[in-house]
Amino acid sequence: MDGYDLVDIEVSHEDNDHIRDSLDNPSSHDGHLYSIQAVRLQAGQPDSELRSLKQLDENAVKLLEHQVDAAYRALFEMDGKALLADEVGLGKTIEVGMILKEMHFRETDESVLILTPAQLAKQWQAELREKFGLEFICNYDDDFGGFDAHDYIIASIDTAKSDRHRRTVLNREWDVLVLDEAHYVKNEETERYDLIERLTYNYAFFLTATPIQNELTDMYNIVSLLRPGLFGTREVFHHYFVDKSQETLINREELHDRLDTVMIRNRRDDTEIDFTDRTIDTRVFEPSQKERELYQLVSEYVTSAYSQNQGQKLVLMLLQKEVVSSPIALKRTIENRLNEQSELTHADELHSIIDLIETIDTVTKQERLLDIVQEARDNVEMGRVIVFTQFRATQQQVLDRLASDGYTVHAFHGGHSSGEKEQIVEDFEEDGGILVSTDAMSEGRNLQFCNIMVNMDLPWNPMRVEQRIGRIHRIGQKRDVYVFNMALKDTIEEYVLDRLYHKIDLFQQSVGELSSILSRLEESGTSFENEIFERLVNADSTADLENDFDAMAVDLQEQRDLANKLEEFNNGVFEGFDLGASDD
Repeated sequence: MDGYDLVDIEVSHEDNDHIRDSLDNPSSHDGHLYSIQAVRLQAGQPDSELRSLKQLDENAVKLLEHQVDAAYRALFEMDGKALLADEVGLGKTIEVGMILKEMHFRETDESVLILTPAQLAKQWQAELREKFGLEFICNYDDDFGGFDAHDYIIASIDTAKSDRHRRTVLNREWDVLVLDEAHYVKNEETERYDLIERLTYNYAFFLTATPIQNELTDMYNIVSLLRPGLFGTREVFHHYFVDKSQETLINREELHDRLDTVMIRNRRDDTEIDFTDRTIDTRVFEPSQKERELYQLVSEYVTSAYSQNQGQKLVLMLLQKEVVSSPIALKRTIENRLNEQSELTHADELHSIIDLIETIDTVTKQERLLDIVQEARDNVEMGRVIVFTQFRATQQQVLDRLASDGYTVHAFHGGHSSGEKEQIVEDFEEDGGILVSTDAMSEGRNLQFCNIMVNMDLPWNPMRVEQRIGRIHRIGQKRDVYVFNMALKDTIEEYVLDRLYHKIDLFQQSVGELSSILSRLEESGTSFENEIFERLVNADSTADLENDFDAMAVDLQEQRDLANKLEEFNNGVFEGFDLGASDD
């Protein structure tokens, strides 16, 4: 490793003076990064010497003091094994990115395995690439060749523990293990726990905002995977730290002292972050008569086809989503399906749907979008608005419609190269106008210069919704954020919005908070999208569908309340926990 060691720390007085001097030069490219270190020095703390900081692009990532401090402590005070337990929204992913960047700089990361919930894998990949220049293969990439074919891997933990991959994952010695949402391995009797316990690695970084999900044993299990023996056996832990009559702490000070060697926990109130407000405006529009007929025809087809052949679930779900996005998106999918399968059942019904689509001249959502865009243009500097849709065909039609009305438009989708994507974002920031994007934008990109978003159609996966909003409402946003949701009346879209998303305050949640709310569904193997679809196709009437969604909303509300209680419980357990750097 060319003489470098992971814990090699250098303090240079000359460099320290240079850092202090840089505070007087805010235009300096490295000014922000140096200022963070200067704050540490002026507080009498040792220079962190995170040597990779100078390599970071300040336009890609703006680091905060608590993030730099966390990365330093995890590497140099905790010997490269740390539980990052910041409250939601404080940038635990950024902290890990800094850690991995530093280890890459010091050549201590020949192999890295990052395990995440399935829905966050691609977001991790995008953030590490865009913010830190770190390239990882994801198990959802087309060119993923297995866990023995790459050195830098991001994967769903459930993929890693599957019968297909488990042996390969365990047979390899990893330099670095990163485990996101570590509370998912709290139960020692699960396959997830067993996988992590059996993995071979040198350094490990676990992330969770809620180390305790149900009982104090959860924290014991997570910490013991990182630092076996820190609390002794489970029996010793419960005898010494837990009141026998109830799950409450005793000997709290000693517990905190031991946790301080392995856990970093920052709270919002202890940071300099000032989150702006988020305003949600949901607009439900009356569809035209032909649009209503189209929705009814597609819904009947989907229900009938699914009852006869449940193997078509994915394509039927797609049709149900497209019918409320745009007729053109629906038409493209049906035409492709008819062309690819000459003997397709229900072909006559599909041709009837296409015939009806061709009679629709005006698309309600697209016309109403113009009203929202004009409203935003009148109230926002340079009129910057980002419009999200799930479908390329809808995107192109919207772009054409906006351009015909004289708007400056930009298109963003997964088919662009990395360089093209960078240029599109730069053009949008400089020229203003309207950016129409697919969900390719919802992962990793930072658009804090824009504070207006329109969800022209809504994913059924609430995590995806929050990831969209997270492009503009994140650390660094200086203005209040406005999110417009569009829906057609008496459609599945309206039910999802009104009876599910709004009832759990989806649009005020963060990704981490949503993950806690949806954890029970995720652990049972039932996706949120599947739950919605099954209720849709199995309802005998509109009243039944409404009742089903009300019941689903009650369940989600219970999960939200439980998540809030868990946060309060965690804050209570860790009250008084020393969050600062060591006294060295």
